[in-house]
Amino acid sequence: MSIIPHKRVNFYIDGFNFYYGLKRITEHKPDWRKFYWIDIVVFCSAFLSSDEVLGKVKYFTSRPRNQDKMIRQNILMRCNQKLNPIQLEIVYGRYANKELKCNAVGGCKKKYDDLEEKETDVNLAIQMIIDSYEKVCDKMVLISGDTDFVPPLKRIKSNHKNIETMILFPPGNRSTHLSQICSNNLDLEKHKPKWNKAILPNEVICDDGTIFVIPDKWRLNNK
Repeated sequence: MSIIPHKRVNFYIDGFNFYYGLKRITEHKPDWRKFYWIDIVVFCSAFLSSDEVLGKVKYFTSRPRNQDKMIRQNILMRCNQKLNPIQLEIVYGRYANKELKCNAVGGCKKKYDDLEEKETDVNLAIQMIIDSYEKVCDKMVLISGDTDFVPPLKRIKSNHKNIETMILFPPGNRSTHLSQICSNNLDLEKHKPKWNKAILPNEVICDDGTIFVIPDKWRLNNK
């Protein structure tokens, strides 16, 4: 009997979209705070079918300008890299200054500076296109609800019909346009048991003895 090879599955995570989806649901479901502290590879693996094997998890994000947020993000990313040095890749973009103006009716009309995440979406889209041409996987799973990914998904589905595509929508970030492009999609909010399986212990002790502790602000007893 011949053995049917497993399908190689790559996950592509829009970190900004993923994080703010979690933040949004935490506002009315406080217990979701615990899911800030998860093993990213274990979480993605929970969505594999029996005939699939995990290839790479590619996480695209930017380092926050806020010092406290950056420290928390660094702890999470470093912990995940230690736990999954082969399967997890983290790609950083950047933040750029952006001038905004208050144009609300009766507003102050003043201009003020804000920050805009740059390069992350482009990095992710380019990586998906490259991986599709290099045939590094048989299935691509995008975790995002950002409609900017409609064009690259269209290109992949048109030019690489042998590659399956799937979308996992972060909480509160379902996109009609993306779901029309890719009918194989799920709302992550409806799969809480899979989140639960990926929660890290409050203190993670790695094989080399490195210890990572959940940031205080992410503990359920902190608001």
